[in-house]
Amino acid sequence: MNPKIFVVQAILGMFLCFPVAVFPDQTDQRLDELFLTLQDSNSESVLLETESSIWEIWFDSGKDDIDNLMEQAGEAVQNGQLAKAESLYSQVIDRLPNFSEGWNRRATVRFYRNKYDDSLADIEQTLRLEPRHFGAIWGLGMILGSKQDYSRAILAFERLLEIKPSAGDAKPRIELLKQEMAKQSV
Repeated sequence: MNPKIFVVQAILGMFLCFPVAVFPDQTDQRLDELFLTLQDSNSESVLLETESSIWEIWFDSGKDDIDNLMEQAGEAVQNGQLAKAESLYSQVIDRLPNFSEGWNRRATVRFYRNKYDDSLADIEQTLRLEPRHFGAIWGLGMILGSKQDYSRAILAFERLLEIKPSAGDAKPRIELLKQEMAKQSV
C-alpha cells in the first residue's frame, strides 16, 4: 500500500472512530441547533429545511470575493468544466484556508475526476474544520468503498447516520458493503 494513502486513511479513521474535540471552522451559532434538529426530527419537511439551512451556512464564507469564486466554480461544475472548477476551488482554499466548504467542494470535483487520493486529502481537511460535515463523510464512505476498504467505508456511513439519521442511502450502502466484505473473506 502506498504510504501516503495509508497515512491519509489512518487520519481519516481517527475522525470516524473517536469523538472529535475540534471546533468547526463554520462557527455560526445556529449550526448546533440545526444539527440537533437534524438528529431529532421525524418530519421530512423539517429535515429538508434544516439540511438546506446547514448548507446555506456552510456555503457562506462571509466574504463576497470568496462567495463569488464559489458561485463561478459551481457554474463550471454544472457546465462540465471540472478542471476549471477545481482551479477555482483551489483559489478559494488559497485565499481562505479555514473555509471548510471550499475544501469539500474541491474534494467533490476531484472525486468526479477520479482523483480519489486528492479527494481524500481534501475530505480530511474538511472534517478537521467541520467534523459534522455529512457531505464529506458521505464522500469518504463512497471513496473507501470504491477502494474496497469496506470496514472503514461502513464506519463512515455509520458516522453519517449518527449525524444525519435521515440519510436514506446510508443503510442500504452499509448492507451492500457488508455483503462485499463477506465475499472478500471467502
